[in-house]
Amino acid sequence: MPYQSVLEEQLKKGEYLSIGWPWRLFVFTLIIFFLLVFIYFGVTLGLKPYLKSQIRNSEQKISDLNQSVDESQQKQLLGFYSQLVNIKDIINSRKTISQIFDFIEKNTYQTVGYNILNFNLADREAKIGGLAPDYETLTKEIALFEKSESVEKVMLENSSIGESIKSKADGVRFTLRLIFKPGFFNQ
Repeated sequence: MPYQSVLEEQLKKGEYLSIGWPWRLFVFTLIIFFLLVFIYFGVTLGLKPYLKSQIRNSEQKISDLNQSVDESQQKQLLGFYSQLVNIKDIINSRKTISQIFDFIEKNTYQTVGYNILNFNLADREAKIGGLAPDYETLTKEIALFEKSESVEKVMLENSSIGESIKSKADGVRFTLRLIFKPGFFNQ
C-alpha cells in the first residue's frame, strides 16, 4: 500500500506544468525583434544617406558633361550617329543583293551569260538579260529557275536571235523577270 499513498499524494497536488518553454520563446522573439529594429535603423540612417549622396554625385557629373559639350557639338554628334545608322542600313541591304548574285550563279548553265540585272527589293523582283546559244538552252535555263524553291514566278519578257558580241556567233538574246518568294531575302 505504500504505492497507493504516493499516488494519492501526487493526485492531490494536481498536474505540474512546465513554464520554461514559453519564456524561452518570448526571449528568442524579443531578440529577433530588436535585431530587425537595428537593421531597419541601420538602413534608414546609414545606407539611405549614402545612396542619396551617390545620386547627387552622379547627377552633378551628368550636368558637368552636358555643359562641357555645347549645342553645335551635340548637333554634329547627332548627324554623325545618323550617318552611322544609314551606313548600317546600306551594308544590310548589300547582303540582300549579294544573295541574288549567289542565286543566279548557282542556277545558271555554263553556256548562258548575263549582262543586265535590274533589281527591285520592294517587289522582290529581278530582271535579268543575257545571251544563250539556242532556244533549247534558254528553255532549260527557265526550267532551272522554275524548279528553284526561292523563285515564285519566272517570266520570259522577250527573246530574239542575235549575234554574240564576244564570239560573233549567233545566239538568243533574252530578258527574264524573276519574282522571288517572300522569305528569300530573310535567309
